[in-house]
Amino acid sequence: MANEMIKVSKFRHVAIVVKDYKKMIDFYSKILGFEIIREIEVSNEEFRKGIGLPNAVAKGAHLAIPGNNVEIEMFQFEKKMDRCDELSIANYPGFRHIALIVENLGEAYASLKSKGIEFVSEPICMKEPPSVAGFRFVYFKDPEGNIIELNQLP
Repeated sequence: MANEMIKVSKFRHVAIVVKDYKKMIDFYSKILGFEIIREIEVSNEEFRKGIGLPNAVAKGAHLAIPGNNVEIEMFQFEKKMDRCDELSIANYPGFRHIALIVENLGEAYASLKSKGIEFVSEPICMKEPPSVAGFRFVYFKDPEGNIIELNQLP
């Protein structure tokens, strides 16, 4: 029994802890087109116990790309942290990056650039290794500096 894997049925969400809830909700919904599924405020004991933070108070939202069931869970905690001595604490800001698929990377890049979004580079088309040849991508950052990758699949 100890060597058996659990059976994951599907991917639900990626969580982002933010410093400026309104600014981030506006960016993800009005610039990237995510739909706000629900908004919540939590400070109950079950929430605090479950995330391991005894005094946690947070407001949050679940957002999704229309027609897609993977969500972004966004929280702003009342007590913010600037740095963390312990990795992966529940209210530490950020993530490494998320990747979103677009049909036409050139059009998406031009549209976001026209809205003032700054990119790490122009869109890149991979030639090597052969297993990813034709894959196109570009990196940019949301208002709090989290990296977002746009992908166009070959």
